[in-house]
Amino acid sequence: MISQDFLDILRCPLRPSDTRLRLLADHLECERCALRFPIKDGFPILVVEEAQLPAGCESTSQLPCQKQATATPAQE
Repeated sequence: MISQDFLDILRCPLRPSDTRLRLLADHLECERCALRFPIKDGFPILVVEEAQLPAGCESTSQLPCQKQATATPAQE
């Protein structure tokens, strides 16, 4: 079981500055892009390559947060 205090500090590795993760049955899900991260032996696996893409996405580049990131110019 993941404590609420721990859950409050976890972020999606794709956009950590402005995302939160929510705990569902057996995984964590990014509230912004719906990327699903498994929980193994009580530990969240926040590795993008281990995550499950949401329906309709075939790669991480199709996630809403990644489309926005490429559309906005990089800050210097």
